[in-house]
Amino acid sequence: MNKLFNFFIGILLGAGAILPGVSSGVICVILGMYDKLINSIFNLFKDFKKNFFYLLPIGLGGVIGVFLFGNILKMLFNTFPTQTSFCFIGLILGSIPLLVKKVNSEHIFRLRYIPFTIISFILGCFLVFLESKLNLSNSIDYFSFLFLVLSGFLMAIGVVFPGVSNTLILMCMRCLLYIFR
Repeated sequence: MNKLFNFFIGILLGAGAILPGVSSGVICVILGMYDKLINSIFNLFKDFKKNFFYLLPIGLGGVIGVFLFGNILKMLFNTFPTQTSFCFIGLILGSIPLLVKKVNSEHIFRLRYIPFTIISFILGCFLVFLESKLNLSNSIDYFSFLFLVLSGFLMAIGVVFPGVSNTLILMCMRCLLYIFR
């Protein structure tokens, strides 16, 4: 039963990896499994059998979640683009109180964090704006192997750190590829 639950958690994590503004790390924090998942990944070879069989259903579910929600997301953005965008904005804003509560339970929020938060928010908004204005849909015909490796590495970071959206990372990578090509 626990493996089936982990499989469904993996589907949610796979969905979080491709949904705009949704972070797999935040999903793990919300479900209370972030620490155990990170410990299993970092200590994979200490107790390989235990950690592998904990991570296997999550990984399989993640792959299925990416393919399943990728097709659903494509259909939603093609059919209802505005409503779908506002749904994701609501999901992002709705997760903020839970993340603030989690952070405050472990560390006290300090006023010196506010400028970094504001700068990060402005930078994220600028990159999303830049990506929409560059009209990248048909302008990039190729991806180099190095670019794909770098994108995969940055997406792996996005999975580990709560609040970092993999979709936003890929949007930023597309902008950089367009600018520096």
